[in-house]
Amino acid sequence: MKTLKPITEYTIGFTAWMVVYVAAVFFAGYYFRGMTPLGAPQAPLLYAIALLPSIPIGGTILVFLRFMDRSDEYMRAIMTRRFIVATGITLFISTAWGFVKNYTEMPGSGLDYTYMIFWISFAVISPFVRDSKVRTA
Repeated sequence: MKTLKPITEYTIGFTAWMVVYVAAVFFAGYYFRGMTPLGAPQAPLLYAIALLPSIPIGGTILVFLRFMDRSDEYMRAIMTRRFIVATGITLFISTAWGFVKNYTEMPGSGLDYTYMIFWISFAVISPFVRDSKVRTA
C-alpha cells in the first residue's frame, strides 16, 4: 500500500475535519433557532449540541500535529516555532480583547474566534519565521 506524503495527508485530513465543522456549525445553528423538528433544546442535549462544533477543531489540531510529526526535522523545527509564535499572538489578542470587554461596555463576540485568530496569526507570521533559530531584540 502506497503511503501518502505528509502534506497530502494533512490536506485531506484538514479538509475532512473542516467539512464536519461546517456541518456541525450549521446543525447547531438551525437547532438553536428551532428550525428542526427535534423541538426546543433541553439541558443535557443543549450543552452537547453547543459543544458539537468544537470536536472537529480538536480533529484539525491532531491532523496538524501528525503532519508535524511526519515531517523532517528541519520542517518540524520551523513549524514548531511558527506554532509557538502564533499561539503567543493568539493569547495576547484574546487576553487584550477580554480586558477590553471586561472594562468597557464593548459589545462583541466571546472566545469562539480564538481558533480563527490562531490560524490567521500562523499565516501572517509564517513568511517571517523561516528557520528554527531563536532571536531576541
